[in-house]
Amino acid sequence: MQLPEFPYLYGKPKGQALLRVQPDDFVVEETLSFTPTGAGEHLLLFIEKIGQNTQFVAKQLADIVGCKARQVSYAGLKDRHAVTRQWFCVPFPIKQEPDWLNWQIEGCRILQVTRHQRRLRLGAIAHNSFHLRLRDLSAPQELEQRLELVQQGVPNYYGEQRFGRDGGNLALAERLFNGGSITDRQIRGLALSAARSFLFNTQLARRLELGVFNTLLQGEVVQLDGSGSVFKVDQPDEVLLQRLALFDLHPTAALAGCGEPLVQGEALEFEQQSLHNWQHWVDALIALNMRAERRAVRLVPRQLQWRREGQDICLSFQLYAGCFATAVLRELVNYQDVQRHQAPLD
Repeated sequence: MQLPEFPYLYGKPKGQALLRVQPDDFVVEETLSFTPTGAGEHLLLFIEKIGQNTQFVAKQLADIVGCKARQVSYAGLKDRHAVTRQWFCVPFPIKQEPDWLNWQIEGCRILQVTRHQRRLRLGAIAHNSFHLRLRDLSAPQELEQRLELVQQGVPNYYGEQRFGRDGGNLALAERLFNGGSITDRQIRGLALSAARSFLFNTQLARRLELGVFNTLLQGEVVQLDGSGSVFKVDQPDEVLLQRLALFDLHPTAALAGCGEPLVQGEALEFEQQSLHNWQHWVDALIALNMRAERRAVRLVPRQLQWRREGQDICLSFQLYAGCFATAVLRELVNYQDVQRHQAPLD
């Protein structure tokens, strides 16, 4: 399925650059949303990986400790084509001391090990820190000007990796929605997630097209910055608009699924119109018992810093869990993702 080019907030960049010429051009590090207790029957491992996907590492850990693969958990999926530092969790008897210094996983280094009383849950991340190098810039001055702009927020699009090579995950979803079957649970989950992500991007794109990206609609549902907490705005007032301007809260769009829509009035009408051409996908997600959720449409990179090194620029910033660095990069420069075009997608 051919993906559309979703609209830009600051206009499409004119400059070109190369991304991920080598793995350490793209470094990601997780920070957990809690402090491990240091005791308990679960072992938390902070692992640096290069050239491996998260599921591969989880499977290797299961083989090492002798548990089932489904018993290994992680806080988030991380890209294969990068240097990533992330947390994994395995069950391990309290009375046994792990010989983790001798555990070998291809392409990985275990950086830290501690214990915790509970299993690590998906999404238990305070933020992800990114350290990126964009190489061979054709318009470095334009990029630096755009770096000033993106501090005011960017569209919180799902990145292209969510959709698979050439939109392959969306093609799987369409097949499923048309009565086909996908027996592999992981692949089925990827297809459903891709479909919801595409519908979200479609709503977000419509907000940009109509100039209501940084606006609160009547009946809107907003999300508190850095939190999953949401509440409904019956009628926007000066206080809420001030909080919007200060990035304390953000408008949201629907992740389609079962449940009554939280939005009402103008906001509900807007969402229905945005998804009119995709109503069969919405109905299919409901029929498959996906749970409706909300996601912020605006993303504000935190602690954004940069420096020039010749024709390269090095960036660092923090994003909340579930947000994509590519949503920031696409507003800065037309980048060619070298590794992603050379190797198969996860």
